[in-house]
Amino acid sequence: MDVFSESTLSAYFPGLADICVNDDGQLVYAIIKDGKLVLESEHITETEIFSIPEKKHFQFTIPRAAEVLRYFVQEDKALYNDLLTYLKRFSALDDEQWTIVAHYVFLTYLHDHPGIDYCGYLLFHAVPERGKSRTGKSVAYVAFRGIHLIELREATIFRYSQNLHGTLFLDLMDISKKADRGGCEDILLLRAEKGAKCCRVLFPDQGPFNDTAYYEIYGPTIIASNEQLQKILETRCLPIIMPNRPGNYENPRPELALELKERLTAWRAKHLLTPFADQEPIDGISGRLWDITKPMFFVNSLLTVDHQILEDSIMAIAGEKDESRKDTLEGRLVAIIKEITDENGLERCVEWSIKTNEIRTRFNQGRPEDRHVSPQWIGKRLKSMSFQNRIIHGYSEIKIRSGEYAMILRQYGYPAGESSKTTNSLNEKAEQDRAYLKEAESGRESAREQEQPNFNNPGEREFYEERIQELKEKGGLSQEEIERMALEELEEGRIQDEIPF
Repeated sequence: MDVFSESTLSAYFPGLADICVNDDGQLVYAIIKDGKLVLESEHITETEIFSIPEKKHFQFTIPRAAEVLRYFVQEDKALYNDLLTYLKRFSALDDEQWTIVAHYVFLTYLHDHPGIDYCGYLLFHAVPERGKSRTGKSVAYVAFRGIHLIELREATIFRYSQNLHGTLFLDLMDISKKADRGGCEDILLLRAEKGAKCCRVLFPDQGPFNDTAYYEIYGPTIIASNEQLQKILETRCLPIIMPNRPGNYENPRPELALELKERLTAWRAKHLLTPFADQEPIDGISGRLWDITKPMFFVNSLLTVDHQILEDSIMAIAGEKDESRKDTLEGRLVAIIKEITDENGLERCVEWSIKTNEIRTRFNQGRPEDRHVSPQWIGKRLKSMSFQNRIIHGYSEIKIRSGEYAMILRQYGYPAGESSKTTNSLNEKAEQDRAYLKEAESGRESAREQEQPNFNNPGEREFYEERIQELKEKGGLSQEEIERMALEELEEGRIQDEIPF
């Protein structure tokens, strides 16, 4: 019974809807038990007693217990529209952007749901004086345990995250630079994923293992920044680019959001344990964007809001991200690969290759000579993009398969279906390639026509012609001998499976 000798201060545990305030001003736990919402001044488990910290530790409005109980037992169909009405009092966004913001507010109340694994960041980005801070504060005040921070201090974030599991509004001019200077990059990169922890060596004198502390840092995050975010951090964000719409808007205050917080807390209590149906991936929303938006579709299933409205809003973000990727170095490489593929009609093939040097030459076009990239740089970049690199007769090239090609085109915002029509049948492909090569070879002279090879694809033809050129440069051989030797090497390569086309 020693474990019951004293209680533990706690503001979060499984089954807790939130901490509320009674009519007499006392704080109470609002706990979900057997489908009901009950109020307790302390929470007793088989091994512990939890008691509520002092009110000064909660730097956000605390919902009134009576109001939460009232909304818990009644249907609240107007909640989503009322939330939109509240948000639009303080700033102006496009309808698609408001859809994202409103769904994100609901997500903050279910971020710890057993069926949700990710909670991406809501990013307000624009030049100064576009209403980023005002909009961010209006969201933070109505979100689950929202806290407004204007400094990035890891100790503060650790405590708010682990002790409160609340929503953090990071209102900074350049959050990436602040994170770098404060050694908080890992916090920002990991906070979007449930179960993520950051470690810090705090007690070096205590030896291995005992010297390290681990902090839970998962939770909803709102960011307002004047500057572009670091690339990897940006992939975890739902970007809201603030439009230039000056107007006479209200200033957000915590008390203006109190009634909505109480209704949202009751909504959390109703649905914290509600099971979600499986969500099939949506064409056009993939990768990390799907990871961080899938929970919003879960939330949408609990609201009286058309699924298509949310899908269209996220598709707009997907389009913005695709355009942004095109401007990256990797996006330029994909554009060059697509240019070469289209010019040579290679999209008809199931598999093909492109010389690394040709990609490098095109990448360097128009760049000052001192900014030209090296073959090693190109090779490493292509490898990091998962292209298979190989050396054939001293030449470096990448090997591309149609399925992988279509996927990377989609990832960088190119309509793969329009330019990459893969042949379904290998035999049909071979016949098409032979017809293409036969036409290309029609004007070529040969001493012995009966020995002209039948190429299976453009890659074999390229190998054959390169070998002929190499033998010509060596000298001392007739045209007939050169062609015969090149053909023999081609046949040998086919037998040994060394011609990878």
